[in-house]
Amino acid sequence: MPLEDFLMPGESIRYRSPGMVEYQGDTYEFCITDRRLIWYKRAGLIFKSDRVVAENIGEVEGIKFFTGGVFRKKGIIQITTTRKRLEFSGPKDTMMAIYQEIQSYMGK
Repeated sequence: MPLEDFLMPGESIRYRSPGMVEYQGDTYEFCITDRRLIWYKRAGLIFKSDRVVAENIGEVEGIKFFTGGVFRKKGIIQITTTRKRLEFSGPKDTMMAIYQEIQSYMGK
């Protein structure tokens, strides 16, 4: 199923990451909707399966961006919600774009 099948009624995608991001040891497409932050992955060659991780934007209490890595710099984003802390990473430029996009939606 495409990502659109996992959206709630009336929910629309506002942003899709230009590249894949790493979250909990796997790679995902990162999206921001008008209500949620979504990590989405379609896996399998013959038997397709979808993996979706979602967090409400309204539950985000804080966000941090920093860089890591010695030779190949990568960007790391930490998001603190009312219940947990999420951390995901990827190419520095991609992660900076995601960070700025999340910040713009947190103010709304």
